[in-house]
Amino acid sequence: MARNTVKYDVVVVGGGSAGLAAAVAAGSAGARTALVERYGFLGGMATAGMVSTICGLYHSSPSGAPEPVNEGFAESFARRLVAMPGCQKPVRRGRSFVLPYTPFAFACLADDLVAAITQLDVYLHAYLVGVDAGPSRINALRIATWERAVELQAQVVVDTSGDAVVAHQVGAAETAPPSDRQLPSLVFALQQVDTAALGPGPRVALLRTLLAAERDGRLPRGASNLTLGPSPQPGEVIGKLALGGVEGELPNRRDFLTAAEQEGRRRVLAVTEFLKTLPPFGRAFVSHVAPQVGVRESRRVIGRYQLTREDVLTGRKFDDAVARAGWPIELWQEGQLGATYEYLEDGQTYEIPLRSLQARDVENLFVAGRCMSATHEALGSARVIGTCLAVGDAVGAAAARKADRA
Repeated sequence: MARNTVKYDVVVVGGGSAGLAAAVAAGSAGARTALVERYGFLGGMATAGMVSTICGLYHSSPSGAPEPVNEGFAESFARRLVAMPGCQKPVRRGRSFVLPYTPFAFACLADDLVAAITQLDVYLHAYLVGVDAGPSRINALRIATWERAVELQAQVVVDTSGDAVVAHQVGAAETAPPSDRQLPSLVFALQQVDTAALGPGPRVALLRTLLAAERDGRLPRGASNLTLGPSPQPGEVIGKLALGGVEGELPNRRDFLTAAEQEGRRRVLAVTEFLKTLPPFGRAFVSHVAPQVGVRESRRVIGRYQLTREDVLTGRKFDDAVARAGWPIELWQEGQLGATYEYLEDGQTYEIPLRSLQARDVENLFVAGRCMSATHEALGSARVIGTCLAVGDAVGAAAARKADRA
């Protein structure tokens, strides 16, 4: 396959929320920028994972209207997303606010944003296949699209892949074993459900029924770790199935993510068939499942500073802070139904330092998103989409400044 070479100031790998924000910021600052994404659309977990609510955009409070945690890209993106078809204004979830949206609207808004930046080239259906690096610096990235191989020379690289694919290739990442990571989830949509019969009380009773069915062997192990909620569309219910126990399903020659995808679909099918025996779901069917399992934690960069649980819960401030965050520490753990939450004090935020977004041993490698340098607990707060938008924006601007000095 013939390879051509293109020179950039900044190359961003991974077009999720953090990568989108980073690429727009770098390009807007005048840096010639490339954004590389393996799917045919941008958004990452927001689109491919069908998360459908953005967390981390607003301050927590027991009452009152939602107030943005960060100005800039995160706030303007949320404001524009609210106006997109099928999306809603922020809604309260306990002590926090979330922003409901449709994945298609998110992807379309992302397309509009990158198209408006003349200094930004987007490579969709593009995979990282190699890295040309010296002892402490990345010189170029090799990618493959469906039609050609391209070498992207870069002054600065931003890894927003979620799985730290660039950092991993240059030995600047660490990987926790599956048993120590947060559980992934698979999101799916059910149609023709009697949503009027699924108020909060009936939903709790339904989940108890699912748990009893799993204990009796009428459902596969792990199939009851499910949350269900009506969507804004009539007759539609969104399910989120947390995938515990997947590492126990691994035969030879199958990696974790492959097993999670296949086991997730098996459990969704089993749960749906069981639900159809209950009156509200008698005519229900699965219309669509997320294109990929929603991964909450995988690899992380070895950074210049590791954000900690104490930093989050004490609302720590940093001299090199680039963004604020206030989402609770949200953990999905093996052996637990649903998530556990540790909240900051109402209205309090903590700061994310630039040092947690810089590789320790690679001087021109930045990161943003869930592959930032953070402990397991701190990442449970900092990984959410709203925070990724703010952090990506800051990192893109920092990358453009560094490239300008190179």
